Amino acid sequence: MIKGGIVAYPTDTVYGLGCDPRNSRAVRRVMAVKGKRKKPLPILVGSLAVADRIAVMDRRAKALTLRFWPGPLTLVLKPRVRFPNSLTLGRRTIAVRCPNDEVALRLIERCGGLLTGTSANLTGRPPCTSAEMVLRYLGDRIDAVVDGGRSPRRVGSTIVRIDRHRVMIVRKGPIRNGQVKQALSGTIEPRERG
Repeated sequence: MIKGGIVAYPTDTVYGLGCDPRNSRAVRRVMAVKGKRKKPLPILVGSLAVADRIAVMDRRAKALTLRFWPGPLTLVLKPRVRFPNSLTLGRRTIAVRCPNDEVALRLIERCGGLLTGTSANLTGRPPCTSAEMVLRYLGDRIDAVVDGGRSPRRVGSTIVRIDRHRVMIVRKGPIRNGQVKQALSGTIEPRERG
């Protein structure tokens, strides 16, 4: 979003809150809208190529993205570029996702290829699943709402953390553990140093 604005928009899971993830003022605004959030904000991208520019996409990450992107899978990865501390909250990882929603993908493209993708809700409350719900709960705190109808799901994306030694589901969602394991079955796990 230009000049630090915040927009609510539809995704393939629930409505999201978007801002420019490189703009620390905008990210702080999103955090204030959410209230009491202690987790970093995820970044939505329009393609694997964009994800590869901002995060380390090893064989395991690429195997998962080839199977589940665009779609309801968020990967927690080591960043290639530096993002504001207000986005990462001091962590050495970023969360990246490519949604399977045409409206969201067009918005991401119009916003320079990256957009935050946290659920549109107050922390601890159910996520908004329609533009009407967003306006009711967050309307006076954000700058715009893109109406994409009702959300196809009522839960957020599956979140998978990939580090040097393991792949771990950190939040259950539409993609199940068995599906993740099956997608990874042909990849080579890195060896632990001993």
